[in-house]
Amino acid sequence: MEQHVFEALQGTLSADDTARQNGEQTLKRLELDTGFPLAAANIALADEAGLAERQAAIVQIRGYVSRHWSIGSAKYEPGPIPDQQAKAQVREKVFLLLTSANRKLRTVAAAVVANMAVYDWPDEWPQLFSQLVDLLHGNHDQVQAALSVFGEWVNSDMSEQQLDQIGVLIPELRRIFGSSDYGSDTHVLAVRVFTDCIDIIAIMSDTRREFVDAHVPPILREWIDHILQAIRQPLASSDNGPAILLKTECVKALLKIVIGIPRYIGPHSSAILEALWSQLQELQEPYLHAFVYQDSAHSESATNMLVYCEDDGEANTIDNYLCGMFEWISRAAESKPVRKFFVEKSKVSGALNPTLFFNQLAASLICYAQITTDMLEDWADDMDLFVADEDEDGYRFNVRVSVQELLQSLDDVYTRPLALALGWAAQARSELANQWRNEQNGNWWLVSESTLWALGLASSSATVLGTDTAGSAPNMSSILDSDVWPLAQGSSFPYGQGRAFIFASNVAQDLPSDVATAFVGASANAVADVQLHPAVRLSAVRAISNFCRHLSADLVKPHQSQFINGLASIIPQLSEDSAHIALEALHFALRVDQDITASLEPVISEVAMGVWQKYPGDVLLTSIIIDIVEDMAGNVSAREAFSQRALPIIGAAITQATDGMVVSSGIDLLTGLLKGVPTPMPTGYTETIFPALMQVLAASSDSEVLQSGQACLKYFVQKDAERVAQWHDEHGKSGLEHIVHFIAVMLSPDASESAALFIGDLVAKVVQKCGAYIAGNDFAELVRIVTARLATAHTSSFCASNIPFYSQLVIRHPAETVALLSSMEFGGHSGLEVVLSVWFKSYLDVQGYYNRKVSAVALTRLFTLNDARINSLVVPGDLIPNAANNGKIVTRSMSRTNPDQFTQIPASAKMIKLLLAEIEMDVESTFARSGGAGLSAVIDEDELDNDGGDDGWEDDGGDGLGDTDAFGYFDDLAGSDFEDDDDEDDEDIQADPIYNQDLNEALGSFFKQAVQSDQSSFHASIVPLLTDREQTVLSKICS
Repeated sequence: MEQHVFEALQGTLSADDTARQNGEQTLKRLELDTGFPLAAANIALADEAGLAERQAAIVQIRGYVSRHWSIGSAKYEPGPIPDQQAKAQVREKVFLLLTSANRKLRTVAAAVVANMAVYDWPDEWPQLFSQLVDLLHGNHDQVQAALSVFGEWVNSDMSEQQLDQIGVLIPELRRIFGSSDYGSDTHVLAVRVFTDCIDIIAIMSDTRREFVDAHVPPILREWIDHILQAIRQPLASSDNGPAILLKTECVKALLKIVIGIPRYIGPHSSAILEALWSQLQELQEPYLHAFVYQDSAHSESATNMLVYCEDDGEANTIDNYLCGMFEWISRAAESKPVRKFFVEKSKVSGALNPTLFFNQLAASLICYAQITTDMLEDWADDMDLFVADEDEDGYRFNVRVSVQELLQSLDDVYTRPLALALGWAAQARSELANQWRNEQNGNWWLVSESTLWALGLASSSATVLGTDTAGSAPNMSSILDSDVWPLAQGSSFPYGQGRAFIFASNVAQDLPSDVATAFVGASANAVADVQLHPAVRLSAVRAISNFCRHLSADLVKPHQSQFINGLASIIPQLSEDSAHIALEALHFALRVDQDITASLEPVISEVAMGVWQKYPGDVLLTSIIIDIVEDMAGNVSAREAFSQRALPIIGAAITQATDGMVVSSGIDLLTGLLKGVPTPMPTGYTETIFPALMQVLAASSDSEVLQSGQACLKYFVQKDAERVAQWHDEHGKSGLEHIVHFIAVMLSPDASESAALFIGDLVAKVVQKCGAYIAGNDFAELVRIVTARLATAHTSSFCASNIPFYSQLVIRHPAETVALLSSMEFGGHSGLEVVLSVWFKSYLDVQGYYNRKVSAVALTRLFTLNDARINSLVVPGDLIPNAANNGKIVTRSMSRTNPDQFTQIPASAKMIKLLLAEIEMDVESTFARSGGAGLSAVIDEDELDNDGGDDGWEDDGGDGLGDTDAFGYFDDLAGSDFEDDDDEDDEDIQADPIYNQDLNEALGSFFKQAVQSDQSSFHASIVPLLTDREQTVLSKICS
């Protein structure tokens, strides 16, 4: 076997294509022999074999382990699996390669050992861990090999059983990291494995709290001291690659700690922040000379200091290290131990002001945020990259983006103090820019640009700059004079000129009216001026969006026509990756004045529909165009003309396109059009559009088309239910019958649940609008169709999407709905049992403010019925702790072997549990609806028990630093998308008393009534089944 394998390996190394292909085919055939891995391992160990053949042999073993070692492998291929004796021999020989003098052999062998460990340790290879630990005491090469194995092997797949092993490994890693006997490359590996260990500890920190509490603090004391020593080490003048890599890994470790086990880092946070701040100060000037300022006298030396080459020859920089430090500060800034570095109370007013450190940090961040020479070169080659880098959610990550994320995080926590700190910093930066401009230093614009960029990120900067700061920071007038006007007039610096436009538009509401008017006019001129640099025109586009949103219509209206025409001229010139900013600006511009918009309808229609025809598959562009279509359809003066232009294009896409993506996109545009028109729709819409849509949906099997169709049909029903019911095809079948048939097809047993994801919205709307047009038997059949599909449903999203249908039925006819469902049977279960089981299981997955409220209110109606058929149902209650899975990461196989068990309780008790949870989720505050009483109207949240969180690490709110969400945990549980525009667009929802009532107050009244009247034997049958927390909440409600 060995000879055959050796010859095949030689063949794969041949320069001759035929010989190489023959060798590869032979190896594939030989792999099916269980003796193959041992033969390959012998070759890899044989010193007499050529190095190329030995390397090829170990590479083959790596592939073999993935394909044939275990049936549990994701890459497993059918074939015989070696027995344990053969595996043991292979493992022994591959492990020996970890001591090889050849680095490439060691590297691949480490990957093979780690891969084997996934399947064989600890059951078949129990000695592996101790073998690797022993290897950590070997020579330099052996230590690196063992660390490489741990680096591939130690990961979040490990469970409680391995936590004890981690406790053995971490001291060994610390010993290596702290020893000068090893080089930086070995130190990097040790820190990297330590970081992986932190991941495992974090996962187990709740289930093994005592173990973690006992072991983590001393571990962190030793490790953080050594990590900070490495971070504080000054960089040499050149050849800093290993040192920068080590510093970067150290910051990654600190990040893992602050993210994964934050409760333990408090005592070290001050020292960490001081070390990182010292590094940021030390690296600031070299960074600017190396990456920002062109032709600097110090550029070469700074570049030698901060740029290094990887082993593969690729140049790398200090960027990852800087970004890691910025992220750590972002994570730690809101914690109590670090807060003192950022804010202090004024002895006079008691207001929170920035500390000197915060001011200095703000100044440093402005420096690091300056545009680099690499960015300028990228933008010069591709303006799409300029647009992407300016987008808040751009796909490129660099130091400037990292600074942006840090500033936004600080703005969330220290809103006013950040604005004051940036104002203080801006004063010094502006003075420097003025000095350099007077000295003819061409870098002045970079300083001013980054100053305005940073000020624009702080939500309160405009307000702070607009006040009298008594000389402590510049006011708006001085910022305009020192930075904005010079940049706006600096045509030689287009990116700085563009920043002036954007900054002015960001603070437009706080600008003097004459200044705002001047910038509005300048933006209108710039966007249409083809002689200007593209960066200026694109910045003017962004400015137009802001002006239209932030300024009064009186200021913008005189320029609206110029805005729209200018945007219409630039949009066709932009690529798919950049057109969105101009389309968004167009969308905002057409909202300024309806009459002006109507007069420019031909221009708007041509550009919007033209972009869609060019890029129908672009989700972002299509979403903006849908908004434009909706607004144009809602414009009384423009509606008819726009519809005449848009409908033929949309109709052709829906009925003639062969690409399902185009058809789906066309239906989405049609939906936007329907959303914009009034109720009832203009004559002719239903009669002409509805039949064509139904024909397309009847013939399609494309999931996207069907999903779009469901959303579109919902608006036909919402806007024009009477005409839909009155319309009949040539066979006498009404439009409503067509819709019910479509629903039945989408809910047939063999239909995809994902394709019917929005069918629940449609059937709920049918209940709301079509009760008068559907006969009782037909309505019962619709209920049967939905319930039958629900009985076999698998995905929680599909189940949750259909709950609003039953909520609407219960709200309107609670007793009748219970009776109807009880009369149905599906697989030995009544329809009532099917529906309530799904409802209870998916309650927290219901999406949307209105649907959540209706679902809750419907449960109160069901409970109030006190129906014996409901009370007799037994459903899962609270989770019973599973001793078999306790403290472990539960895999799918483990959950199948030891599935979770629940208490069994009456359905009425389950309703109470869910509604108590609803009270705590506080839907009114979550959705930030104005006028709601909020949770405090029902209970005092501060009196509820609380486990102390992260022992003072996390911000506890209550000091006005920034907005916090005390119930974010419940938001995650609900999994809701809290942006539900459909609620705002739906006149039926807006008119529903449930939508306008405060759910907290309604539930509070419900609970008080249920307790006082002892509904469903509340005290005897339900209260004993409530948890301590649930009883506490109930007590607070009723007190």
